[in-house]
Amino acid sequence: MKKKLIAIMLCIVTATSFAQADLTSLSGKYYAADGLEFENMMKLKKKQKDGIELTFVGEAKGKIENKLSIKWKGGEIQNYLNEKLFNSKKLVWFGTGGDNTFIKLDEGVIAIVSIGSDGTKVGDVLAKDASKLKDFDFETVKALVDAMAGDKNAEANEALLKKMMKYDAFKNNLEKVVFGDNRNTFYNDYGEPKEDPKTHIKSQILGKAVYYNCYTATNPEAKYAASAEYNIEFEMEGVKKDRKSCSKLGRNWAESFQKLEVKSRHLFLSGRTFCDPAQKIYDYAFLSLMNDLSGKLLMGKTYNLKVTVYVYKDGANVATLGTGIIALKYEPESKAQMDLWVEWISQM
Repeated sequence: MKKKLIAIMLCIVTATSFAQADLTSLSGKYYAADGLEFENMMKLKKKQKDGIELTFVGEAKGKIENKLSIKWKGGEIQNYLNEKLFNSKKLVWFGTGGDNTFIKLDEGVIAIVSIGSDGTKVGDVLAKDASKLKDFDFETVKALVDAMAGDKNAEANEALLKKMMKYDAFKNNLEKVVFGDNRNTFYNDYGEPKEDPKTHIKSQILGKAVYYNCYTATNPEAKYAASAEYNIEFEMEGVKKDRKSCSKLGRNWAESFQKLEVKSRHLFLSGRTFCDPAQKIYDYAFLSLMNDLSGKLLMGKTYNLKVTVYVYKDGANVATLGTGIIALKYEPESKAQMDLWVEWISQM
């Protein structure tokens, strides 16, 4: 599928030379991969898989339309060309991204998709040549549309990133995870990191509060769609634990992890924590790591904890947003905390 995807993406790139008049080539009879639903005379639900008619109207009665209509036995749906995308990115994209958005994937191939807060959903794929439907299975089309959606949002993302670079806390820590000793360290005003970088910490006593944020040039929702998640990994002394893996250890584990959907921003809106005894907030992936290291840490010694923030999608980490290291010193109060954490883990 990867080779097929690369080949199709090359077709999309070369399509940037299309002129607007060429959109008349969209008109014609199409085959459907799944079929568009209609009701027959017996009131039974059927699906039409061929003879689906697409009509592009560029101008009518002296008025610019740039409209694509899809007509079949069950009715007709239509949408208008996103002219801004066409002019700036040469994407042949009809609609805003909601239900029944039409996107040209290749010559004579149109996808009907929905792009919302829950990600991309492929409704159907239409092709003038039925044999092309083999190359555009729903999985491939979803990957293509997600990539095109990222391209669609690129300009807005570049403007937002430029704005973020005005802040020292962000600019000086790009692609890094940074730490603080309380929730107020990371002062965000509608997603703008206005805290003083001098308030960031590089060390803490193990068991005391640690908050963190991740500053990245990637806008994860714009690039990977809202269906993606953040996954956070904790590593110490060669032992690694991450939220997504730990959430699959059992029912109690799964209930201990809230899904962290990616957002259209370059940082967490407020600092996250993996350990705050006063507020009784813990990340169970961190506690699982501490459980594995219980009895192996030496009193008075300092250990480096590496924190990595990933984008997680379709069952795997697909991108690294940032990494950071904080030195944690093992003190008598640390042992008391670890003993408590081991007891909690034993009850999972």
